[in-house]
Amino acid sequence: MATQAALRSQMPASGISKPKILRIGIIQGGRIVEERLVRKRENITIGQSAKNTFVVPSDALPRHWLLFEVSGNRYVAHFSDGMDARIAVGSEIISLSQMKQSGKIQRRGQSYVLPLDERSRGKIVLGDMTILFQFVTPPPPQPRPQLPASVRGSITSSVDWFFTTIAGISFLLHLLLVVYLRNVDWPRKPDIEEIPDRFVKMVMQQVPKKEEPKKEEAKTEEKTEDKAEEKVEKKKAAPAEEKKAKHEPTEEEKARAEAERRARLAEKVQSTGLLKLLGAKADGGGSLADVLGKGDVDRDQEKAFQGIGGVGVASGSDAALRGIKTGGNGSGKIATVGGLRGGGGIVGGTTGVGPGEKRVSGVVKSEAPAVDGELDPSIVSKEVRSRLGAIKACYERALKRNPNLSGKIVIHWTITAAGTVSGVDVENDTMGDSEVASCIKSLVARWRFPAPSGGSVEVSFPFVFQAAQ
Repeated sequence: MATQAALRSQMPASGISKPKILRIGIIQGGRIVEERLVRKRENITIGQSAKNTFVVPSDALPRHWLLFEVSGNRYVAHFSDGMDARIAVGSEIISLSQMKQSGKIQRRGQSYVLPLDERSRGKIVLGDMTILFQFVTPPPPQPRPQLPASVRGSITSSVDWFFTTIAGISFLLHLLLVVYLRNVDWPRKPDIEEIPDRFVKMVMQQVPKKEEPKKEEAKTEEKTEDKAEEKVEKKKAAPAEEKKAKHEPTEEEKARAEAERRARLAEKVQSTGLLKLLGAKADGGGSLADVLGKGDVDRDQEKAFQGIGGVGVASGSDAALRGIKTGGNGSGKIATVGGLRGGGGIVGGTTGVGPGEKRVSGVVKSEAPAVDGELDPSIVSKEVRSRLGAIKACYERALKRNPNLSGKIVIHWTITAAGTVSGVDVENDTMGDSEVASCIKSLVARWRFPAPSGGSVEVSFPFVFQAAQ
C-alpha cells in the first residue's frame, strides 16, 4: 500500500505521465557554449550553417549534419566515421567502436544509426567538441516575470489629460468649421447673360459718347506746302518787318505773294517722278516708253522709275506740247497748275451713312413646370423667372436673323442633392432653331437651386417665345 501511494504521489495530477524531452549540452574547448531543452519533438541538426538547430563554428563538422532524427515516438541517433561516443543503453554503458564490432549499430548511407529510448544518455566526441545528451522530465514552464501593478501603472495614468482635452476641443472645432464651409452657398460672380436687361441698359446709358472731331475731307498736298512756304517767308521777312511799323498788307502785296507762291509750287511739282512721266514727250522713246513698252510688264517698278530724266512738266506756255500727236479725232485741253485744284464736289455725292441696326424685342413666358422629387415647384419657378433675362437675350439674338421666329421649347434637367444642375436636354422644340436651344442649355447648366431634401429632382420647364409687336 505504501509503495502504491508513493507511485501515485510521483504521478502528475492528470494521471498520465508526460513524455520526456531531450536535453542537449555542447562543450567546446573545455567550456559549455550552449545548453537547451528540446520540448518539441523534431529533427535536431548541428553544423556551421545558420539553418541548423545548433550552430557550432567547428571545422570538424560539416555545414549540416542530422544528429537526432524523429522516428515514430522515439529518436534515432546518427554518427559519422570521425565521431567517438559512449552510450548508456539500459544499464550497460558501451562505446561506439564496441557497438560497431558487436553489430548493435547499423550503417545507413554515410552514417551509423542507433535507436534511443527515454532511458538513453551519452556523450559524443568530435575533435575538440563534446555533445552531451539525456532524456529528462519536462519542467513546468516558468511564468513570465512581471513588475508589480503599483510599478507598472495603467494606460490612463500615463495620459496627459490637459493636452488630450485641448486636442479634442481643437479637433471638434475644426470638424464643425469644415461642415459649415461645405454647406454654405457661397456667392458666385454672375455671368453677363444672367444680368437683367434693365441693369445692362442703365450701364450703357451712363457711358458718354465721344464726339469724333470733324476731319476736313479736302486736304491736299498743296495746303501742306502752303503752310511750309508761309513759315519760310515769315522767317525771311522777320528782319525787315522789325524795322517797319506794323501795318496790314495791301491787296497788291497779297496778289504778288500769291503769284510767287504759285511759281515755287510749280517748280516743286516738276521734280515729282510720277508727274514727270505723265507730262513727258511721247516721241516713241525715253523713260515712258521704257516703262510701258511691250514685254516690260514684269519689270520691277522701283527699277523702272529709277534714273528718270529728260522729261518736263507741261505748262500753258510750254511749247513742248506742240509735238504731241493726237490720236483720232478727239480734242484736248492744256491744263495749268492752277487748274489741278479741285473746283467743286462730286455731283450727287453725299457722305455715306449706313442704316442703323434694326432693334428687335422678344417676349419670353414661362409655364408651370413639371417637378418630380421633393422640391416645391414654386421655388423652381421663382429661380427660373429671376433668370429669364438671359433666356430672352438668346431669343433676341436669333430674332435679328429671323424676325418671324417664335415657338415653344421644353428644357429638361436634373437638380442634384447639392443644388447643381446636370443632364440638361431639350425635351420638346417647336421653334426649330438649334442656336437658341443650345444657348438656353448652356445657361441652365450653370444654374443653382436650393438643395433638395430627398435627393435629386427631375424638372421639365416650358419656355414660350414670341416677337414683340
